[in-house]
Amino acid sequence: MKLGAQFYSIRDNTTTPEDLKSAFEKIKKIGYEISQMSAICEIDPQLLKSYADDYALPITCTHSPYDRIVNDTEALIRDHKTYGCPTIGLGYMPNEFHGEGVYNFIESLKEPLQKIKAAGLDLAYHNHAFEFEKVNGKLIYDILIDELPELNFIIDTYWVKYAGYDSIDYIKRIGADRIKNIHLKDMKSEPQGPICACGDGIIDFAPIIDLCNELGIENALVEQDNAPDTGDSIAQMKISYDNLKELF
Repeated sequence: MKLGAQFYSIRDNTTTPEDLKSAFEKIKKIGYEISQMSAICEIDPQLLKSYADDYALPITCTHSPYDRIVNDTEALIRDHKTYGCPTIGLGYMPNEFHGEGVYNFIESLKEPLQKIKAAGLDLAYHNHAFEFEKVNGKLIYDILIDELPELNFIIDTYWVKYAGYDSIDYIKRIGADRIKNIHLKDMKSEPQGPICACGDGIIDFAPIIDLCNELGIENALVEQDNAPDTGDSIAQMKISYDNLKELF
């Protein structure tokens, strides 16, 4: 399993192509092996690919806008093939689909999902906590898992814990064939404390990583939503790396 950086964590360092290149250099210097692109500046896909290649930080997945996934599918596929990125990720379900709207959300994804699969890529859904609310007696997350069997998932360890569930249970429930990437995100205190650098909170990542290795899940990406708020998001990513590296 490889340890990577979700660039959403350092979005304050990626507002221009020049800053993004510098961010790649800093993340590589820390020791990370892979990357995920989210909330970065507008950039030519080939230039982004060159940064990933130059710093040996292959892009394993993205968070891409729902509108592009649904309405600009072919171009989004082309971009990901240029990046050499196998997974198109959706970071958040639009608010209008929450609750019973999940069934409309599912319908809206069926056609783009088939196009993405036909192109040899995966579409992966990243959870927050609201997916663990129930609709007609069933968790929204379980509805997604069961109703879209070709959909992949990016399990977010913090939000699963925040909702009162166990990431290990859901890794087993979904299965390794539908999980290529997980997000390591720590919680400062129970039961619903703030996000913090990995290893500075209460989530025990060792059994999660052990299970992922056992199942052959390839990538773990540190995602610290509040890192830019600390004054030095790169330093926060180094704390996470230093705390986690012995587990990899």
